[in-house]
Amino acid sequence: MMSPQSPAGIHLPSPSFWPILLAASVLLVAAGILSTWIVSLVGVVGLIASIVGWVLENRPSGEATHG
Repeated sequence: MMSPQSPAGIHLPSPSFWPILLAASVLLVAAGILSTWIVSLVGVVGLIASIVGWVLENRPSGEATHG
């Protein structure tokens, strides 16, 4: 039977708002396809910003990450 404690090797990422912003941006792009290009443009800008923000969120700051 397993103990209720999690193994030492499991690491969960911290909560982030980037996935929600990414989903909202995709929704704006889709809504812009149906309405006007300005809405799509705002969605594309949000899409790029959220992808870059999510990728750079947990970057190590110079230290070695793997043994």
